[in-house]
Amino acid sequence: MTDRTRRSFVTAVVSAGALGSAGCLSNVSGRDGSNGSRPAESSPNAVEDANGDVDGDGNETAAERPDLPGERIASFEPLDDWVSMIDAGTLEAATDDPYAGTQSARLRADDAEYAAVYTTNPHGIDLRESNLSLAVKAAEREQLQLTLELLAPDHRNAVALRRTLIGPTDRWVRVDFGTGRVEGEPSLADVREIRLSVRPRGDSTGPVDCRVDDLRAVDRPETGKVLLLFDGTLESHHSVALERLSEHGFAGVEAIIPEAVGETRSGRLTREQLDDLADAGWDLAARPRTGARSLADYAPDEQAELIRRTKAYLETNGFEDGADYFVAPRNVVGPNTMDLVEDHHEGAFRFGGAPNALPVTDPHNLGFFSGAEGDVTKEYVDRAAEFGQLAVLHFEHVGDDGLSERAFADLLEHVDRADVDVVTATELLDHDRN
Repeated sequence: MTDRTRRSFVTAVVSAGALGSAGCLSNVSGRDGSNGSRPAESSPNAVEDANGDVDGDGNETAAERPDLPGERIASFEPLDDWVSMIDAGTLEAATDDPYAGTQSARLRADDAEYAAVYTTNPHGIDLRESNLSLAVKAAEREQLQLTLELLAPDHRNAVALRRTLIGPTDRWVRVDFGTGRVEGEPSLADVREIRLSVRPRGDSTGPVDCRVDDLRAVDRPETGKVLLLFDGTLESHHSVALERLSEHGFAGVEAIIPEAVGETRSGRLTREQLDDLADAGWDLAARPRTGARSLADYAPDEQAELIRRTKAYLETNGFEDGADYFVAPRNVVGPNTMDLVEDHHEGAFRFGGAPNALPVTDPHNLGFFSGAEGDVTKEYVDRAAEFGQLAVLHFEHVGDDGLSERAFADLLEHVDRADVDVVTATELLDHDRN
């Protein structure tokens, strides 16, 4: 069983940069001081009621997104109940291309380091059995760090949900937030305030500009999940990882670069070793070879050919199940890439820097984080167990050239002790569909 205490892991923040978690919980405590305004405490849609299907005018809205699980808790229609944080950009309504309803919320910061807004509910909202997702549309900046902070009931007792988003720009995606940090002893039965912040990742110059819509709560499962993702078609995944996973009855997901298969001088898997992985229950997923470039750097027709060719290799060689899943080269996904991936695959993985909410609302935006960050990786496994979420651990070299075999074995022991189910991509999404 995992340690389910709600301790704050301040020491983990130092090493969390490799996982994409930056900043600290509630580091912005001020609110908009221009006129001392606060969200109207008596307003019914500051955080929508437990039914989650009513917009600001009292109209039924669930039919607008009947394909999604869960219930809407914030429609951003109107924006009267959301307020910008001090020195944290601006908030305005955007009526062109809303995700749902008649408008979305636009967060923009030209001179500030980030954009942040908040809403309050004096009576509290019960999110004990819920995970959260949000629709996001970035403008020009390709890399963003998103944080939802749940003050339960105040900033000393809070949960921070995080996600790093690396593309695509100028199109809507859903983000299934995972728990990054816990401060104090929060009571999720009494969430009084929700804060949303958007920060640049990588290059900090230029504006932050994105739209958000349809904050949604889903019923989280009783048991969290862990998925072990191995990238690069590397021989150590067979010589080291396969044996170690088998000792625990685990199966992994291997990202297959067809052109790399058989390149034994560079430490790649052979065709026969792919069969061994598949026979052990592993999924063999599609990962196009793009060299030093991301897939988004290619022309749309070239992207389409790379995606089709990679999937066809897996299907031709008898790995049809894994062929339904895609691993983004170099993590970047452009608008054309996303369209093509959705056309050819049932699910897709790329860097996210935190666990994912379950059940997923967007299987083509599954985020992973490094499996080689020691205590921070273990902490995220524990968060997935505690909050009924999905932790996707990403590995490259295992053994002499990367994560030591001893550290890898120790991590698997931790996963085995945790209250989680270890799943493959096929098992994960088949379960969600059922």
